[in-house]
Amino acid sequence: MLFPLFAAALLVPGQVLAAPTEDAAALRAEIARMRAQLDQLEARLGSAETAQSPAAPSESAAVQSPAAAPQPTAAPAEPPRELVASGVTIKPRGRLQIDTNVVSRPNGMTAPTLGWSADVRRAYLGVEGKMGGGFGYRLEADVAPDTVQFTDAWLTYDNGPLTLTLGHHRITSLEDVTSDLDTSMLERAAFTQAFGMERRLGFSASYGVGDVLVAAGVFADDLDTLGNGGSANSYSLDGRLVYMPKLGGTQLQFGGSLHHRELNDLASTLRYRARPGARTTEVRFVDTGAFTATAETGYGLEFAAIHGPVHVAAEGFWQRVARPGLPAPTFFGGYGEIGYVFAGGSGRTYKKGVLGSIKPTRGLDKGGAGAWQINLRHDWLDLTDRGIVGGTQRTFGASLMWVPVEHVKFLANYLRVLVRDTPVLAGGRSDYDANVFGLRAQYDF
Repeated sequence: MLFPLFAAALLVPGQVLAAPTEDAAALRAEIARMRAQLDQLEARLGSAETAQSPAAPSESAAVQSPAAAPQPTAAPAEPPRELVASGVTIKPRGRLQIDTNVVSRPNGMTAPTLGWSADVRRAYLGVEGKMGGGFGYRLEADVAPDTVQFTDAWLTYDNGPLTLTLGHHRITSLEDVTSDLDTSMLERAAFTQAFGMERRLGFSASYGVGDVLVAAGVFADDLDTLGNGGSANSYSLDGRLVYMPKLGGTQLQFGGSLHHRELNDLASTLRYRARPGARTTEVRFVDTGAFTATAETGYGLEFAAIHGPVHVAAEGFWQRVARPGLPAPTFFGGYGEIGYVFAGGSGRTYKKGVLGSIKPTRGLDKGGAGAWQINLRHDWLDLTDRGIVGGTQRTFGASLMWVPVEHVKFLANYLRVLVRDTPVLAGGRSDYDANVFGLRAQYDF
């Protein structure tokens, strides 16, 4: 396209020599006009080339840097953690907890599982996701025991502040609904184990608006009991109310819970007992033994506060048992704890009435040392009342937690267990103490 213009520019000067004087001015003006058009065309061509190759280096830059650094290759994309199939999202989930404990042997006690022991505490595998229209699901099983046991297995429906849940789940108390991934000690408070707080098959509804959360449900028994021919005719009614205001930089929680269970069988028996903060031993230092009951009614109070790296939590739970023709005993359990993230973390998380995990601000993967937390706890369980003597157990505990990277945690705890007035004798004595030291390595995804 530029060749005719160059040719015209070259030929015109030759004609100027032979042109009459009166035409010279006109020819000079024509040459100037054509040169202006040429400059405009070259400018447009340069702009088009720049738009097509914005990152192309100029010739002068290439001359100055003949050995230019190679362009970096794109980082490989991370594998998706959530799959989508026919509008249904599928997200794998799981956790692995390996525990080792040393439980001192009170003088005269010969139980074989005292002393040192180790176990795969939990090995969960499952999936969760959404199905559209407000529906969600989770299906998870614990493959650590000899037989596979379902843990969470439910279907939910969300409609604004309302959530409906059908399946194997729990709603009872703060300690009970806190994930086992996020507990301050290896095991939950003793009353949750003694009073049988666990997932049960049922239907519940929760409604959260502002700083208030209300949950209520009706439940049968747990899937393991139902699957082994357990008492399917019993049922329970459970509810929980939480008020969770935020005062300045402090997250507060005040709550209460109710539980009523009808056994529906006069021959039914209950038995309340708890391990000494270590799942790897079969020994229970406090134990009511089996007794006939028709119903149980529990009510609890709970409190929690989080301010920066500090958190506190406390609960009390009373369990009253109806017995045919006999006085109704009331048993009690509770705890109080304080925790402090002293390095590498921003504090414990919180969401909708549940205490969460601590997360490192700079993990090992980012050149840091991970998050470190120390916790102190006092745990109390009293299983003696109205002629039933199960004993009392007081536990003073301290734990050290290290989270090197998110989803990996190491936990060590020491427990001093004081047992009084128990029918589980040691050397003929009903009063004795024990020491428990535990370690856990944990990973989840």
